Amino acid sequence: MSMRTVPAILRAAARQAAGDLRPVILGTGAVSLLLAIVPVILVGRLSDGAVDARTAFGPMLVAGSIGAFGCFATMQILGETYTDRVGGALLRVRILPHGPLTWAIGKAASTIVQTIVIQAAMLVGMMVFVTALPVSAPQVLTCLPLIALSAVAAAPLGFLAGALVRGVYSMMVAYLVVFALVVTSGSFFPLAWLPGWARGVQPVLPTYWSGHLTRWALAGDPAWEVGGAFAPALAAGVLAAWAVVGFAAAPAVIRRSFRRESIGALSRMQSTIRSQSGL
Repeated sequence: MSMRTVPAILRAAARQAAGDLRPVILGTGAVSLLLAIVPVILVGRLSDGAVDARTAFGPMLVAGSIGAFGCFATMQILGETYTDRVGGALLRVRILPHGPLTWAIGKAASTIVQTIVIQAAMLVGMMVFVTALPVSAPQVLTCLPLIALSAVAAAPLGFLAGALVRGVYSMMVAYLVVFALVVTSGSFFPLAWLPGWARGVQPVLPTYWSGHLTRWALAGDPAWEVGGAFAPALAAGVLAAWAVVGFAAAPAVIRRSFRRESIGALSRMQSTIRSQSGL
């Protein structure tokens, strides 16, 4: 690939990302923005009258979940990779010049933007409805790059996991693993409440540090943190490392995955899926 082809690849990826985002922002997918705010409203109502809002369970949960939601970028890319593979889209992409690279850039861009928009909607919902924990404009401005970093760190993991998914069962297992890591990230309840394996694994994963940063920016109380203290520089460093290593490893994984795409492989996979689904 020469430098002359880079602008063309980026333009094609931008068109793909815009096409992916259009139904999300303008179509029925806009409902997801409203659904993201509903839990925030409920927490806000339940938190009214809390004696100490900054350590109350509800506001702490909302503050952490805004960051932790960035990790759902992994599930989004994983799910769309599986759908594109089963539907034959990846096979069609493979035959295009620089198709796999264009597809991956466009998919990463659209997923990251979509995730950040939903996180921002949750943040706005917190400002409006969680009156027990007032959030200032400087806190919001501090939080915006943090939620972007959480989504960027999680995105390449979707490509790495998506390369392994070839059927209904493997898809279910992959979803369950990612979902379990998010649930045990310490964003929905303190890590101290969780089993020892979660307390040992989470401090090296982006799932914990994403929520850590937004709790630091919005709640300001380290009651839920490992060691009882905030470490924003360490958190940002861990997320940046996951982003750099993930996006460095993703191209090789994506190229190898696309080499396995063929008409015969697609036919066998579709047959296996029909068998696994009982169709």
